[in-house]
Amino acid sequence: MKRIIVIFAALLVSYTLTARDFDVVSPSGHTLYCDIVQGGAAIVGWDYSSDGTEPIRLVIPSHVSNGGVNMNVVAIGDNAFRYCRRLVSVTIPSSVKLIGSEAFIGCVGLGSIAVPSTVDSIGNDAFIGIPNVEYSGSASGAPWGANILNAYKEGQYYYADSSKTHLVCCERDASDATLPPTVTTIGDDAFFFCENITSIRIDSTITNVGSGAFGNCYNLESVFFDPSDQRQSDGNIFNGCKNLRQLTFGNTVTVIPIGFCKNCTSLQEIVIPDNITQASTDAFLGCTSLERAVIGNGITQIETSMFEECTSLKEVTMSENLQNIRMYSFRNCKSLREIILPVSVNFINTQAFAGCNNVSTIVCMKPTVPTMGDRVFDSIDSGIDVFVPCDKVSLYSQDSQWQRFDNIGGKRYYMVVTTNNPLWGRAIVNQQPTCDNNTAVIEAIPEDGSRFVKWDDNNTDNPRQIAYNGEGYAFRKAIFEKGVGIEEAETSPDIKIYSSHGNIIIEGAQGEQVNIFDITGRTLLSTKVYGSLFAIPQAQIPRAKIYIVKVGNRKVEKLVIL
Repeated sequence: MKRIIVIFAALLVSYTLTARDFDVVSPSGHTLYCDIVQGGAAIVGWDYSSDGTEPIRLVIPSHVSNGGVNMNVVAIGDNAFRYCRRLVSVTIPSSVKLIGSEAFIGCVGLGSIAVPSTVDSIGNDAFIGIPNVEYSGSASGAPWGANILNAYKEGQYYYADSSKTHLVCCERDASDATLPPTVTTIGDDAFFFCENITSIRIDSTITNVGSGAFGNCYNLESVFFDPSDQRQSDGNIFNGCKNLRQLTFGNTVTVIPIGFCKNCTSLQEIVIPDNITQASTDAFLGCTSLERAVIGNGITQIETSMFEECTSLKEVTMSENLQNIRMYSFRNCKSLREIILPVSVNFINTQAFAGCNNVSTIVCMKPTVPTMGDRVFDSIDSGIDVFVPCDKVSLYSQDSQWQRFDNIGGKRYYMVVTTNNPLWGRAIVNQQPTCDNNTAVIEAIPEDGSRFVKWDDNNTDNPRQIAYNGEGYAFRKAIFEKGVGIEEAETSPDIKIYSSHGNIIIEGAQGEQVNIFDITGRTLLSTKVYGSLFAIPQAQIPRAKIYIVKVGNRKVEKLVIL
């Protein structure tokens, strides 16, 4: 029997290296390329060029016809479906006896592939990149490049074993992403292309999330991310989640992996808390809707291309402990208007801000000029305002990178203002200090329905003058408050508010503003609803037994969570 298989495989290889003999249309509507081989036909490739970017569900026929001659499909040739990441399911008929080398290599969207036991020869690396293979036949070489063979299955999930601690993958049509409490590890590509998942909560009970775990989950809108031992190398976790709008980090996570939210084109705001100490290369590359980024004080280095091509990025608050800005970090952030470099910055690498051609102000209050790579400010207008310490204007003007700017001026210090919630109000600087006058004027401007309470040092003057005697930067935060306004809310029966699996769920309120209060009326959270089914993890808000949830002026609901 083994001799027959070897001869058959040799025949198949000789055919796959030549032009195909004929084409057929599969039951799923896809054009398959076929060769005539001993015993029937082999599928040697296919045409998926017209399928765009949507998930593909392929059915391979058990028999085909060529010129009126019917023949069984007995083989899938070498490289036949290689690197089709959009392939989320494939049906292989029991007529198939052989699967060639690298036949499904890189088809990470499959999650699990079921191979009939009739298949008795499987080529090397046939399933590289696929999390799980279901197979009980006699072919040797298991698992042929897949992560695992015959994973333990329960419900919609596959596990490495019955302990259910390592989640290998899920069914690609799964709609419930509530992770079982036993899970501590989410494997590579585990949820890749699961287009029905809208939210995911990753608590500190999870120690690691594998590479590409939620890649291309097109309808994923809300993420709470707090694994306890995440590795930097497990990248691209949410790469291509084009509808991701709400990203919240927990208090345990310390690492943002490589390519973490790359190409998440709907993400508008990122707040990196102080507990995160590493944010890796390409973390937010291509997030073209991102408008605001706050980088916590745990970050000492902005890695290569971390915010590259974030073309809508207008405002960046950098870590006060930031030392290095790597190459291309903010390249082509075309909406960025102001660059405020922390005093702690020592090194800015090649083209870090190249292509930021709408920048009108650069501030660097460091007494010594940071070491610079090539073309750091390439394409930024030479006539913009540049502010440095009063007694260091000459030093900066003589530096090879800074001397390209015509208007380098001095400041005693530079005033920076923020708010406790940008949805409730904004803070502005009406007057920056000069070398001759150390007085700044700041103002808090509330949005409708909000009020200014105080500055973070408890001063209530608004507008307010500040005479700061130090050097570098001065920081103040405006504190706003929003009233509950229960009496103003109407009742909308089409909106549903309830709790489920540690989340506050809101249905039927897409685009509405949501405010959550405790029983005393203290504001706990304010956000917008993204999607028809929106989940707010309870861990994102201070713990309370009773929450009052207000959706715009349409509905108010009291939730009791024991």
